[in-house]
Amino acid sequence: WPLHSCSGTSRIYSALVLAMSVCVVVKNTFICIVEEEAPAAPTWSRGRAQTTDVATLVRQFVHAPSVGEEDEEEMRKCSSAPAAIDANHRVASLVAALDAGGAAAAAALSEICSSVRTLAFDAVGCSLVLRAFEVARTSEAQALAAGLRGWVGEAARSSSACRVLEQIVHSLGTADAAFIAEELLGQRLSALVLNANGCSILRRLIEYSPEDARTQALVDAVLSADVAVLCGHKFGHEVAMSILSNGSSGQRGMILSALQSDVQRFARHRFASQVFEHALAFCSDEERNILALEVVARPSTVVALACHNFGVNIVRVLLELPKVSKQVQMLLVKSSGRISRDRFGSELMRE
Repeated sequence: WPLHSCSGTSRIYSALVLAMSVCVVVKNTFICIVEEEAPAAPTWSRGRAQTTDVATLVRQFVHAPSVGEEDEEEMRKCSSAPAAIDANHRVASLVAALDAGGAAAAAALSEICSSVRTLAFDAVGCSLVLRAFEVARTSEAQALAAGLRGWVGEAARSSSACRVLEQIVHSLGTADAAFIAEELLGQRLSALVLNANGCSILRRLIEYSPEDARTQALVDAVLSADVAVLCGHKFGHEVAMSILSNGSSGQRGMILSALQSDVQRFARHRFASQVFEHALAFCSDEERNILALEVVARPSTVVALACHNFGVNIVRVLLELPKVSKQVQMLLVKSSGRISRDRFGSELMRE
């Protein structure tokens, strides 16, 4: 049956060409279009006719979605674009009004206050709220903050709304921002402190209002969990460092006790070593000396740390402490042969 003698010749021919030029292969759940090599030259041996394959190919080609249908699908996906554009234009106009000042800024602030809860959880809206805090008077900033009352738990886990909570702590006094600590006390802190956004707002509260009773209660609740896990977590260790810098002596003592319980482990841990180094650098002289003496109590510990990519930083800090500096130098010189053969130790010895 000659190909040029049937109806729809061009469509069948196109389908055949398409089938010979590419094939669809599933690789590790990804669908790839792979070009095939040119078919080998046909032999003169007579083969069995494959008319059913042509018919199947025609049916698949006829019922396959056309390019126009795919374009229509993309247009349907983008049907919400005008609404998003309108929202962005509205945000831009409110920003312009805030920058203009006067009555225009007052009207914009009033509108933002009425929608702060919705705006705070949106990436673009969050920036608008932050800008509003920058130009707002104290009473207006208090009105903006009030919009998130009752929603602190959800906001602390949101990458956008968390920035607004931090701005509240930064812009308003301890009393006006106290509702944040109060509401966080009702959350599951063991999970919140290990969350990227949650740990950020906890750190701001510890830095800006460490003596407030509600913040202290919040820190005590955080430390009631496993302090070792806190120090060794990629986000939690930052909270531990804030507590060492701003917490009470009792709160610092809980972290120092955890570090002293296993000096080798914490001093060589990717995140806990940063807490260890921070404690040696910023705690009181008495606290620093106690922790430093714990490190040098076993000479092998200093040598092992000097040959470790994280532990070597601890040794550098020890060399700055008058209480143990000479002892650490002596230990390094005594084991200089071993240390000099190590990548990190040799760099330390050159210093």
